[in-house]
Amino acid sequence: MRSFSLQLLLALVVACLSPAAHAYFDTGANTDAMPFMDGMVSVNRNDTIIYYGGENATTPYTNQMYALSNILSGSPTFSKVPQTNAGPNILYGQAVISSTGQTMTVVGGANPAFASNATLPIFQFNFATNSWSVGTTAGAAAGGPMPQTRMMFSASLVKTKLYIYGGVTTDNLGYFNDFWSLDLSTTPYTWTNLTTTGLPVRYGHAATVLTNGQIVFTGGVTITQSGGALMDMSSVYVFDTVKNAWQVNPAKSTGKVPSSRADHSAILTADGKVAVFGGDNNQPIWGRQYTAEVAVLDPSTWTWTTVTSYNGVEPSLRSFASAQLYQNKYMLVTFGSAGNIKYNDINLFNLDLSNPQWIDSASDTDDNSSSGVSTGVIVGVAVAGGVVVLIILFLLWKFQRYIRFMVTRIHSDIWKPRVGEPIWAETTRLTSQVILLFVLILLFVFIIRQVIDSPNVTQTINYPAASVDVPDIRFCFDGYSTYPSAMDPRNPRVSCTTDVGVGCNQYVQQLNMSVHTPVFSDQLGEVTCYLFRGDNSFEMTGSSGNNNGSHMIFTVYGDKTVQYGRVHVSLWPKQMDPNVPIYNLPGSNLLSTQDISNWLNDERNDIQVENVYDFAPNTYNTLQYQMINHQYLQSAGWNYVGFLSITNSTPEIDTQFRQESANPMYNLTHLDLGTFVVAPAAYQTQVLKEYKIYSLVNALGFAGGVVGLVFGLQAWLFGYRPRSPWGVVHRWSVGDMKKSLLRGLQSNFKTEAGIPLVHPVHKRFSQQGYTPYAPYEADPDRISKVEERMQVLELLFKAYYVDDEVFRSLDNANRQSGQLGQAPQYPMNEKLTGLASAQEHDSKRDNSFKHMFRQSSGSLNSDTNSQRGLNHVALHDMPSHH
Repeated sequence: MRSFSLQLLLALVVACLSPAAHAYFDTGANTDAMPFMDGMVSVNRNDTIIYYGGENATTPYTNQMYALSNILSGSPTFSKVPQTNAGPNILYGQAVISSTGQTMTVVGGANPAFASNATLPIFQFNFATNSWSVGTTAGAAAGGPMPQTRMMFSASLVKTKLYIYGGVTTDNLGYFNDFWSLDLSTTPYTWTNLTTTGLPVRYGHAATVLTNGQIVFTGGVTITQSGGALMDMSSVYVFDTVKNAWQVNPAKSTGKVPSSRADHSAILTADGKVAVFGGDNNQPIWGRQYTAEVAVLDPSTWTWTTVTSYNGVEPSLRSFASAQLYQNKYMLVTFGSAGNIKYNDINLFNLDLSNPQWIDSASDTDDNSSSGVSTGVIVGVAVAGGVVVLIILFLLWKFQRYIRFMVTRIHSDIWKPRVGEPIWAETTRLTSQVILLFVLILLFVFIIRQVIDSPNVTQTINYPAASVDVPDIRFCFDGYSTYPSAMDPRNPRVSCTTDVGVGCNQYVQQLNMSVHTPVFSDQLGEVTCYLFRGDNSFEMTGSSGNNNGSHMIFTVYGDKTVQYGRVHVSLWPKQMDPNVPIYNLPGSNLLSTQDISNWLNDERNDIQVENVYDFAPNTYNTLQYQMINHQYLQSAGWNYVGFLSITNSTPEIDTQFRQESANPMYNLTHLDLGTFVVAPAAYQTQVLKEYKIYSLVNALGFAGGVVGLVFGLQAWLFGYRPRSPWGVVHRWSVGDMKKSLLRGLQSNFKTEAGIPLVHPVHKRFSQQGYTPYAPYEADPDRISKVEERMQVLELLFKAYYVDDEVFRSLDNANRQSGQLGQAPQYPMNEKLTGLASAQEHDSKRDNSFKHMFRQSSGSLNSDTNSQRGLNHVALHDMPSHH
């Protein structure tokens, strides 16, 4: 990894490693510029947290200062604090702030500018002038001893005295058990050695100043004959600054004893307790384990309370984090590391042990919030439930007639035994229907569940294309230095041409490394990057002719004396190139701020692998690419239907790379470092279309087949039952809709002879007055009524049950046969006297049968031609009167 420009911390406002990478508190976009750090010093200045120093992924010692404020406002503010003069580069130091909040004192830490045996340095930052000064110190007596510089120690400010305990030499070769005080009220500052016999070596511990002037030391590592060992958390070392005396207090626990740890953080709570967070087990880095456990020590009883149950999301396990008391009720945890993983998150812990919680957002800090249910809520729910019950009872009473009608109607629709059929047959039929209905319900539940849980599959579609677009390509020289003269041949640079000699150097531009410098773990040296970004008209063509050619040839140049340099190549589709928003380059971009943040997180940790290649100098390299339009399904409910899916079209690129072995004679015949050839894998447009394996459309066919089998089985077992020509709309219509249907039937099917299939043909066939041997009653209208019933029956069948196309065809055939003079097959045999008598009788009736044929308006037959033919066909057997 190379030196990383400190200006990056301000430049990446839109895209620098967002809290989504590791953060759990919803910080908002204003904290996107937080770097990934650990080993920083921090102080609380009126609820504005000041951070200084520490290390990042590329620089072990830094001297940048930051301020974090307005954390609970919904939009936290993270900014760089200006410094009129450069402060010290430190790591694992300590800092305290004066009672006025105007001066921050930074003590010790690993600093490359100081030898490991130098005197412990003191630096002070004045917030009024934003300037640094070096504190002048002296021994208690002229030429008296002063502490050696160190790291991983503790520093505690009590009034005007600064107390220093333990630590490790900055070269990691020695350990300290000395205890010092520095009087900041004297000029120069005066060191006093307070070391007592038997005081153990200690480093990686935490010190907390109580309100009574006592300093509580927790955790850390001590040195024994067998090596380093963690200090037991059940033995608490306390120094009384009033009595200048040490004491060791055994600490008990209300439950689980907090695990021993080092490199943790500790703060003093508003109620005078000590809260600790995080740490590690101080094992070698390959076996080191980390914790995010929170424990609280009550100094009044020396009792530990380990927080094992809490609300919210616990932050990542870590050590070397920064912890401060925020707004007197929260422990603020930021930054830190776990091995090579560094964090840039913000975490707030509610120190109220009756409701411990890791805060997810500012809304979680509402004082009225409670994990329990209040009495008012319970009473309100009870009252609301009673009101709902009363409303339901009132509705049942109000609409009881309709409810009874519904129950009766449902019963009549379900219980339909056929005449002459025993009860057991109908009961068996209904039982089988219930069983089959239950099976269908299970089937539908299974189908719906299958559709909801359906995985997505991707279909590849290739469309031939005459020319294809070119990707954006970044070339980063790792280990090749730059030189002041632009014409110096040792400067890294990239040239571009195509196989037909078309130049493309105009599309190659050098990237500003002060804005963002890629990180490479090999740390070969300086990093310089170039970006190839062609315009929309620059395409590769497979055929010969007046075009740009079929492939591009990139030639890289640099210092040929460098033995271990590398060139790192990355490729993106034009609209998915993160360099465009980061370096503010022209062109559109589809990446969101979150996408850019995630990419930068991977870039900074050097874990990018997709479409990223490295090649050594003096080599020939070939890369083939395929531009892809990947249509991802959106998380929309419509996509469960199965057609016209809602998708997001995302440009992607698929690449294949080949590198030849380095040629030892390459330098003798070439001025460049190597060649990188980029060509399309195929001249086509590839579409990856995502769709669901199971959808509602697919399920309909399966469900329809099963339903058909169920109905067929029912008919096979219990016989076929005719279906009503009316549907649900007709059958369950109410109000005016129902009345209009009944009026239509009444007006179009007028009859006084009784309704076919409902009323008996004669009263002697009625169930009430049926007498098989009753005397015949003469009725002059008897034949007319039978004919009227027959005609009504025909009209109803024609309107609702049968298609009369064949009958009309027969009528047309008979007409043609009559015109040809052919005699009918079935001659009329009715007596003329009877016909004349019937005609005479019908002529005397006010409500004659002729209304049955006036159906041109309001006809229920959907076949208008059939209806029209019926209305205009002359009736030979039914005379009409005028």
